[in-house]
Amino acid sequence: MKKPSLMTIGTVQLGMNYGIANENGKPDEEKSFRMLRAAFENGVHSLDTARAYGNSEEVIGRFLKTWEGEIPHITTKIRVAKDPSCNIEAHVMNSIETSLEKLGVKKVDCVLLHNSVDLFDHCEKLATAMEKIVKCGYTDAIGVSVYTREDIEEMLRYPQFTATQVPMSIFDQRLIASGTVSRLKEQNYTVFVRSVFLQGLFFLNPDQITDPILLEHAVPKIRLLREIAAAENMSVAQLAIAFMRDTAGVTSLVLGADTPEQVRENISYFDAPALSSAVKETLQAEFAEVDIPEIMKVLSRPKPQN
Repeated sequence: MKKPSLMTIGTVQLGMNYGIANENGKPDEEKSFRMLRAAFENGVHSLDTARAYGNSEEVIGRFLKTWEGEIPHITTKIRVAKDPSCNIEAHVMNSIETSLEKLGVKKVDCVLLHNSVDLFDHCEKLATAMEKIVKCGYTDAIGVSVYTREDIEEMLRYPQFTATQVPMSIFDQRLIASGTVSRLKEQNYTVFVRSVFLQGLFFLNPDQITDPILLEHAVPKIRLLREIAAAENMSVAQLAIAFMRDTAGVTSLVLGADTPEQVRENISYFDAPALSSAVKETLQAEFAEVDIPEIMKVLSRPKPQN
């Protein structure tokens, strides 16, 4: 399997409206192509997509037909119906074959279950079906996109899985504090980290936030994050990237963007200097008890379609 780059470009924005700070909506295809080209031409050679991301896979597939460089490291994701009568193996095979057709490739590097609930619903049958797509040569690695430590514990029951995607950020350090990320490292997992900026929440002006949930649980923390970044002569983005980039066990950070310029900005953040031990300890202490479940009630609200 090709190794993903330290930054993986997230492509949910190419297929649908996404992100609390996204004011531009879904980009048209020409802009989507420029975003992908900006990533690949500046050292990013891995991308993340999913069947559930609108027409993201199709957009990527059409772009790859125009791309003369090497095919990037591609991770896609599949969903499985809860229906107990569903033929799991047939469903998984159909799903990955559809993804490969849309992407215009014969093989991807990694396939994840998009929702860990599917693994709880179908257990060994689903893990075995996922393993078959590796044996068929459709992918090199399989795993699960997770939310909680409990999800990871379930995933670790199945030795077939070697990759995962987890939500982590300065505000959400639960998997670090519990030792879960260290455990994944010990088992040689490829660990993709999403929500490094909490879907853009870090960049909202705290003085303009009116949602009562965010006013209570996010605004004080956003102000503090800005203060710490300023004290370190860093932007909030640089601070957020540096913290997660240098966390032991993390393979790649999945970052989405709305414009080609934003793609290049995201790439530049990876040049941020390493944080001192004192700053890391401050971030760990000050953001240890952010109420992520409450904040996610707001971030998970559907965005209006343009």
